[in-house]
Amino acid sequence: MSESVRQDLPAAWGHDHIALPASADQLLVIRKAAELAGWTVSDYVLSTVLDRAERDLHIHAAAQEAAAPPPDPTAPFVALLAALG
Repeated sequence: MSESVRQDLPAAWGHDHIALPASADQLLVIRKAAELAGWTVSDYVLSTVLDRAERDLHIHAAAQEAAAPPPDPTAPFVALLAALG
Protein backbone atom coordinates (compact mmCIF):
# COMPACT_ATOMS: atom_id res chain seq x y z
CA MET A 1 0.00 0.00 0.00
CA SER A 2 1.02 3.62 -0.25
CA GLU A 3 3.45 5.16 2.18
CA SER A 4 0.89 7.73 3.35
CA VAL A 5 -1.34 5.12 4.96
CA ARG A 6 -0.91 5.35 8.72
CA GLN A 7 0.81 2.29 10.11
CA ASP A 8 -0.56 2.83 13.65
CA LEU A 9 -4.15 2.14 12.64
CA PRO A 10 -5.48 -1.27 13.68
CA ALA A 11 -5.61 -3.80 10.88
CA ALA A 12 -9.09 -5.06 10.13
CA TRP A 13 -8.16 -7.91 7.82
CA GLY A 14 -10.64 -10.72 8.16
CA HIS A 15 -12.74 -8.94 10.77
CA ASP A 16 -14.61 -6.07 9.14
CA HIS A 17 -15.82 -5.68 5.61
CA ILE A 18 -17.07 -2.71 3.64
CA ALA A 19 -19.37 -3.34 0.70
CA LEU A 20 -19.99 -0.64 -1.86
CA PRO A 21 -22.31 -0.64 -4.83
CA ALA A 22 -20.37 0.06 -8.03
CA SER A 23 -21.17 -0.19 -11.69
CA ALA A 24 -19.22 -2.44 -14.03
CA ASP A 25 -17.50 0.65 -15.48
CA GLN A 26 -16.51 1.91 -12.04
CA LEU A 27 -15.12 -1.49 -11.07
CA LEU A 28 -13.13 -1.66 -14.29
CA VAL A 29 -11.55 1.74 -13.60
CA ILE A 30 -10.67 0.71 -10.04
CA ARG A 31 -9.24 -2.64 -11.18
CA LYS A 32 -7.09 -0.98 -13.85
CA ALA A 33 -5.77 1.62 -11.40
CA ALA A 34 -4.99 -1.05 -8.79
CA GLU A 35 -3.21 -3.13 -11.40
CA LEU A 36 -1.10 -0.15 -12.50
CA ALA A 37 -0.08 0.41 -8.87
CA GLY A 38 0.69 -3.29 -8.44
CA TRP A 39 -1.88 -3.63 -5.68
CA THR A 40 -4.97 -5.70 -5.08
CA VAL A 41 -8.29 -3.93 -5.51
CA SER A 42 -8.81 -4.09 -1.74
CA ASP A 43 -5.40 -2.54 -1.01
CA TYR A 44 -5.98 0.15 -3.63
CA VAL A 45 -9.44 1.09 -2.34
CA LEU A 46 -8.35 1.03 1.32
CA SER A 47 -5.28 3.16 0.62
CA THR A 48 -7.29 5.67 -1.38
CA VAL A 49 -10.00 5.95 1.25
CA LEU A 50 -7.46 6.30 4.08
CA ASP A 51 -5.58 9.01 2.17
CA ARG A 52 -8.82 10.93 1.72
CA ALA A 53 -9.88 10.38 5.33
CA GLU A 54 -6.53 11.64 6.62
CA ARG A 55 -6.80 14.73 4.41
CA ASP A 56 -10.36 15.43 5.59
CA LEU A 57 -9.35 15.01 9.24
CA HIS A 58 -6.40 17.36 8.74
CA ILE A 59 -8.61 19.98 7.07
CA HIS A 60 -11.14 19.70 9.90
CA ALA A 61 -8.44 20.02 12.58
CA ALA A 62 -6.94 23.05 10.81
CA ALA A 63 -10.36 24.69 10.61
CA GLN A 64 -10.95 24.04 14.31
CA GLU A 65 -7.56 25.51 15.16
CA ALA A 66 -8.21 28.58 13.01
CA ALA A 67 -11.57 29.10 14.71
CA ALA A 68 -10.06 28.98 18.20
CA PRO A 69 -9.43 32.36 19.81
CA PRO A 70 -5.79 33.41 19.75
CA PRO A 71 -3.87 33.06 23.01
CA ASP A 72 -3.58 36.14 25.20
CA PRO A 73 -0.05 37.52 24.57
CA THR A 74 -0.03 39.20 27.99
CA ALA A 75 -0.75 35.99 29.94
CA PRO A 76 2.93 35.16 30.69
CA PHE A 77 3.54 38.66 32.01
CA VAL A 78 0.37 38.64 34.14
CA ALA A 79 1.42 35.25 35.56
CA LEU A 80 4.92 36.60 36.34
CA LEU A 81 3.52 39.68 38.06
CA ALA A 82 1.12 37.53 40.07
CA ALA A 83 3.96 35.25 41.12
CA LEU A 84 6.13 38.21 42.19
CA GLY A 85 3.34 40.02 43.99
